[in-house]
Amino acid sequence: MLIISRPRHNTDHTATALRLTAKFNANALNIPFLYDLPADSPILERLRCLPEPACFLIPLAQRAATNLLDYLQIPYAEVFETEDAVQLSDGGVQGGYVEYLDDVLVPRWYPVIDQTRCIACLECVNYCLSGVYSIGNETRPFVCHPNSCRDGCPACARICPNGAIIFPLYEDRVISGYELRQPDNL
Repeated sequence: MLIISRPRHNTDHTATALRLTAKFNANALNIPFLYDLPADSPILERLRCLPEPACFLIPLAQRAATNLLDYLQIPYAEVFETEDAVQLSDGGVQGGYVEYLDDVLVPRWYPVIDQTRCIACLECVNYCLSGVYSIGNETRPFVCHPNSCRDGCPACARICPNGAIIFPLYEDRVISGYELRQPDNL
């Protein structure tokens, strides 16, 4: 199964979706922008209950997209950035079936944590005045109140000593997950 997350501005990916279904020999779900789906969205529940991990096309940096899927507890087999998938889909053959799903969306702004880079220093928990973070298993931070995040604020990503905090829609390539920041000396 191929899951295609439409960009926030809903660019039409119908032709790309059909070519990708042929490339992967799979049917596809074309969903609204994954980052903006509310926590109670039936689409998220459907993705969590897929019979096997799917391939995802998400218009975010791959690092941001994989950590977003982890945060949303959605299993995945592979994740492609939009530009990568468009290059993969250069065939002209019609593919499988594409099912379009919709949901009521409100643009959202919240961080995702790259758990492979998080050193559990809890700087984000101590720094954030909006109460976005809490302490979870093994005293590791997690995003417990994403809707409390102040729109456009990337301050916690800037103070994270290991560059583990990602704001997928921020214009800075390091904070949005396209590039890795070198860890600070602790």
